[in-house]
Order: sequence, then structure tokens, then C-alpha cells
Amino acid sequence: MTYLIGIFVYLFVLTGISIYKSRQVKTQSDFALAGRSLSPWVMVCTMLAVWIGTGSIVGSAGQAYRDGMAALILPAGTFIGMILLAFIAGKARKFEAFTVPEIIGTRFNRTARLLAVVALILAYMVIVSYQFNAGGMVLEVIVGKKADVAVKVDDTLTAHQLKKGYVVFTPSEKWRGVTTVGLSGKDGSGWSSEIETFTIEVCPAGEVAAKVKAKEKAENQTVIKPGGMAKVKLSGAESYKIAVLPEGGKLVLSEPKLTAGNARIIAAVFVIAYTMLAGLMSLAFTDVVTGIIITVSMLVAFPVLLYQAGGFSGMETAFAEMGDRAKHMQFSGVYSNTQLINYLLPVFLLIMGDANQYQRIFASKNAKGARTAVIMLIFVALAIELLIIACAWVSSSMIPDPENGRYVLIYAARHFMPMALGVVFMVTVVGIIISTADSFLLVPATTFIKDVYLNHINPKASEKRIVFLSRMMVLTFGIIAYVISLAFAESTTVFEKALYAYTIYGAAITPCLVAALFWKRATSWGAVSSIVAGTVVTLVWGEIGAIKESLPKYLSGLDAALPAITVSVLALVIVSLLTPKQEIVAED
Repeated sequence: MTYLIGIFVYLFVLTGISIYKSRQVKTQSDFALAGRSLSPWVMVCTMLAVWIGTGSIVGSAGQAYRDGMAALILPAGTFIGMILLAFIAGKARKFEAFTVPEIIGTRFNRTARLLAVVALILAYMVIVSYQFNAGGMVLEVIVGKKADVAVKVDDTLTAHQLKKGYVVFTPSEKWRGVTTVGLSGKDGSGWSSEIETFTIEVCPAGEVAAKVKAKEKAENQTVIKPGGMAKVKLSGAESYKIAVLPEGGKLVLSEPKLTAGNARIIAAVFVIAYTMLAGLMSLAFTDVVTGIIITVSMLVAFPVLLYQAGGFSGMETAFAEMGDRAKHMQFSGVYSNTQLINYLLPVFLLIMGDANQYQRIFASKNAKGARTAVIMLIFVALAIELLIIACAWVSSSMIPDPENGRYVLIYAARHFMPMALGVVFMVTVVGIIISTADSFLLVPATTFIKDVYLNHINPKASEKRIVFLSRMMVLTFGIIAYVISLAFAESTTVFEKALYAYTIYGAAITPCLVAALFWKRATSWGAVSSIVAGTVVTLVWGEIGAIKESLPKYLSGLDAALPAITVSVLALVIVSLLTPKQEIVAED
């Protein structure tokens, strides 16, 4: 309850600020760009709060739990991208634009602008969807679980309980071997006479990785190490009855007090309502609070966690005893070159063209302030991302069970930090998710109104109507993102979802945006070809298995980022050089 009270107080403060600021929203500029009034200091805080999102606090932290010290390389893409963004910021601010597609349309044509809108909305809906999922995850973990209930023969379980993995097997301390859980399913014709089995193997930690790889395509099987837990997951029937209990441990029903579905709804409703109130006018100034909390909590948390872990020597000993984390104290030699490309390139591409960052740049008082803010952000964002990963890495030495490691920083806040710090840290996590979700929801709403409605439907709409419709588009896109979150919730990890969304946006929009600002020879046909090529390659790359298998190993292991950006840039350059040079409308 202490953690929940802290979070509710924080949300109450944010809501109060938002309601107060909503009274100042009179025009589209107020709602979308905070009246172009942001100082460099406010810009740094709001750009930090929107960038350090779920991809960092859940995705990168989760990678640190799985890969150890090597995950400290992950912010490199952000660092390089922000250095280049600092050179772009001043020039972008001079456009006096509202959106990224507006710059592309001004420099090229309406077709390029509309295609940029489509790519932006597609990518940002995916990003908002996993923010909703992450908010649900956090609430579910914070609220906690019901008391475990021992499962007995003939007990009936719902399909939902098994699908979600609420049935858990924990082996006895010294037990090793293979055991099974037997279940009979029920459908419209009654209980089946056939028994479905879920096989669990408990083996030494050092053997887990090899056994998991050998069984990765096998259904209804899992491998765990001593001290771990196995979630029993089956699907297909309306309900199940326990027919055979496993040997060597206990089987329990472990359900959350607040289900992930209900938690997701709560997160989505708050984010949508909060964004509708005052747009960037409220987000920017509440992000000042969030940015300060992020910085302070991370700076304090790292030494506290390192002390709890017994320093670096204690971490090394703990990892050695776990048996399956031999490389967790290594920085180099863990990731292959292909993995580094897969992990770093999407983030680099996003930061170079991220409409959220450009929206803050457009909202600055002037071009000089925008450039100053981005330069400051380079070092602040790098420090915070490194601290997030370092905190997760240190905490992972104290969390042997991967199930608890799924939300490593949330678990650490509850179990390894003093109560006061834990509450602040938990508030930080919630604040990061809310800030990122709000911003990624506001941008497509602003983009649709500016680049579609005002450009094609009603150019003479009044400011009052524009603000009203902007709020309605926030609601509309929020509902769309929620529907996507239902379909996309369990397909991949947060880290993988983030990289996929970043790639859609980065490959489609970043090349032609940079060309719009810096390459006078780029043409409209080149821009259109680039956007289409980048989007299509990203969407189909994962589906062309036969083609990928015929490629060399170092290419077949690539995610969509490198192929998509390569094709996108080639299309931009080649088509531009083959088509007539056009007159440049935008200012230099």
C-alpha cells in the first residue's frame, strides 16, 4: 500500500498541474507546442522524460538482467544519434513547423508528407501500445499476488489461468530430474479421456542454456535450474482438470490481485485522459518534475544497490554461484557484430528523426535554445541510460530466478532499497512510462490534425475547433493503441517491440527528413521512394524466411534495421539523382 499511495500522490500532482495548464490552452500552438515558449532547461527535462521510456526502464533493464555488463553498450546508439541531432536542431527550429511530416511536405510534396504521416502513426501506435502493456505490468507487480493455493488432483483450472502461467511448479531444494504435470481438457463435448502433459526438467544451472536451445521448438516443455520456477502453460480447451501431480516439488496457483488486462485498462485510461487535458502545455512542465525525479533516484539507487550486492566482488561471486551467468561480468565478447547492429541501429535512427524530440525543438523559444538543450541532453540522457542498465545489472546478481528478473528494477525497488527510496524509484518507473506514452500519443494526434485535416479537409478551421479535434484524435489514437496492445501484448519482449517500432519509423522517415534539411539535390520522387522502401522492407523482412536462409550467416541473423535503412537510403539517393532537380521551397 505504501508504494501505491506514493504513486497515487504522484499521479494526483500530475493531474493537478495538467488541469491548471489546460486553462491556458487556447490555440493549436498551445496544445501541440506549448505556445513555443520552452526554455532550454525545461526542454532538457521534457526531452529526457520522453526519451527515457519503457524501452529503457523495462527493455534495456531486461537485457541487462539477461546479458550482464555487456548491456552497457546499448546507449551508444542514443549517444551518437543525439550528437548529430544537436547539429540538426537549430536548422529544424527555423522551419517554424508543427510536425516532422510538415517539414518533409514543405521540402518535397504532399505525397511524401502523407506517406510520412502513415509511417509515423504506424510506428507510434506500436510504441504507445507497449507503453500501455508496460504500465499494466508495473501496476500488476506493484499491487502484488494473492496467497498461493496448493493445486490437488481433480482441481479445475480455467483456460485463462493456464494461458497466463498462473500455475507454477517449484522444485524441492535438492531435487533434480524430469517430472510432468498431467491435465485433461474440457470442451463442448465434456472432459477428454486423453491426458495432456507438461514436462519440466530441473538440471544444474550450467546445463540449462544448452537444454533450452535443444528444446526450443518443443511444445509443453521447459527447463529450469534449482531454485527456479516453471510456469505451466497449455491452451486449446475451455478448462482443465489436474490428472497427475508432478514429483519433486510443489504445484501452486499463483494469481495477481490485479490482472494484467485490468491493469492495462487503468494505464490506458489515465494516459489518454491526461494527454487530452492540455497536450504539450501540461506534458512539458510535468516532465520537469519527472526529469528531476529520474535523475535523483538513479544517482542514489546505484550506490545503494551496489552496497546491497556486496560490491563488484560480491556480484562476481553471486554470478559464479548461479552457474548460468559466466559472462555477466564481461563487457566485451558477449554480443556479436550482428547483435550490436540489431540493438544499436534502430535507436540511432529513431533519435535522429524522432517526432517527439522535434516537437520539443519546435516548441523552444528560438533556434539557439533548441541547440543548447540538445547539447545538454546528450550527456544527461547518456548518464541516465547507463545508470538504469547498471542498476539492473547490479540487481540481477541478487535475483537468481528469471521470473523475478522480468521486471528487475521493480523487483529491486521492492526488495533491495530502503522504503523511502523504493517508493521514489517506483514513482520514477511510473512517471517514465506515463511521460513516454503521453508524448507518443500526442504526436500522431497533432500530426493528423496538422498534416491531414488542416491540409486536406478544412484549412480554415477555427483555433477552438482545432483544439477540440486534437483532443478527439488523442482519444481515437489511444483506443487504436489499446486494441493493438491486446494483439501485441505477448508476442515479444518490450525490448524487441521497441526495436521493431523504432525501425519502422527510423528507416521510413529519418533519411528523407535529414535530406529535407541538408541535401538540396534530393527530389520528391526520391523522398517518396525512400519512405515506401523503408516501410515495406521493415514490415516484410521477418516474413521472408526462405530468402534469409539463403544469405550468409552474418546477414541472415540481421533484424530489419540494416536492410531497411540501406534500401531506404539507396532509394532516396538513386531516385533523386535519376529525377529532375526541384526548386527548394524551405529556407536554408
